[in-house]
Amino acid sequence: MKNKINFRIVGSGPTGLLLSIVLSRFNCNIFLTDLLERDKLTYKDKTYAITHSTRKILLKFRLWKKLEPFLFGFDTLSISDSVTSAFTKLTIDDLDDDINSAENIGWVVKHSDLIDVFFQEIDNQNNIFFMKPQNLYEKKILFDYQFFSTGANSFDKKLFHTIDLKKNYDQSCLTFKVLLRGNIEKRAYEIFRDEGPLALLPLSNNLYQIIWTSSTSKSIARLNSDKNFLLDNLSTILPVEFKLDQIIGEFNIFPVSLSLNFQLFGLKKLVFVGDAFHTFHPVGGQGLNSCWRDVNTIFDLFNKNSVITKKSLMFFKFKYYSRRILDILLTMVITDSLILIFANRNPLLFPVRKLSFFFLNNFLFIRKLVLNQMTKSLIYSRIK
Repeated sequence: MKNKINFRIVGSGPTGLLLSIVLSRFNCNIFLTDLLERDKLTYKDKTYAITHSTRKILLKFRLWKKLEPFLFGFDTLSISDSVTSAFTKLTIDDLDDDINSAENIGWVVKHSDLIDVFFQEIDNQNNIFFMKPQNLYEKKILFDYQFFSTGANSFDKKLFHTIDLKKNYDQSCLTFKVLLRGNIEKRAYEIFRDEGPLALLPLSNNLYQIIWTSSTSKSIARLNSDKNFLLDNLSTILPVEFKLDQIIGEFNIFPVSLSLNFQLFGLKKLVFVGDAFHTFHPVGGQGLNSCWRDVNTIFDLFNKNSVITKKSLMFFKFKYYSRRILDILLTMVITDSLILIFANRNPLLFPVRKLSFFFLNNFLFIRKLVLNQMTKSLIYSRIK
């Protein structure tokens, strides 16, 4: 153990767990830590959208087949604008030739299933050590590098005096599951509204995850409202053919922000990964997918050398941030532009909104450009 590089990963959510799994392929010790116990990390009532770039990453690390039984794919994406009544529908026919054989635009996975698969993989590795922070501190280990995947509101950002650029939307996301009838099987929905977008992600034929963005005050009011009142409120927003039956499971609420956080010039050997590095508006479902592209970049940088040495770690921070910045900035621009244009009732923007849907409905190359950018990302061709 003493002759190996020692990595510390702080934060054991989906990003931290995947990072520990991919780094375990190198000749190093990985010390994975979190304040929460394993069962508390696993059993959260959350879901994630999975894109084609993420599928390629998971195939690369031989994790896709292990996750596949827990994934629910969707082959159609309905996009509508409730203010201008514009509508379009994207299908697998709009995907590029190199990915349409997957027969899905994207997939949805429950948090608990994802974390279970990752922890099973970690249990099979003899160089990953999962422990509480206090127990790790008592071991007095000198770490050669540290990775912080402690989330959007990480205290570590202040602790290490990082550069933290942030835009608050004064919006929050309310998420919960509903049983409904009248939906079309394997179809996801994105509904642009003046208060913010509303997404429906299919978890089974009749079970959907609702991701409802609005002002923070409205989100809190809905969170505290009666479930029947909430269902009635939601039914006025959804397509008329939908019949809501009941709310399933827990409610979750989280603030929405656009942020970029990094420590580029500090001497400390650490980097931020995932939501601790960047956050986006949840429109388009880019959050976790971008986090895992961070992980893929870290692996690729280390994989260039046959052996990870302390010398090779000297310029790692600069290489990592410079490799990731373009993809992150492009995702920021796209998601932020969607909110600026479609989450309001500004009449000056109505022609732009109408024209956007006109192009989507009448020009195949526009449909392909939009869909494939969101599901493949800028770095798809570099994932090998």
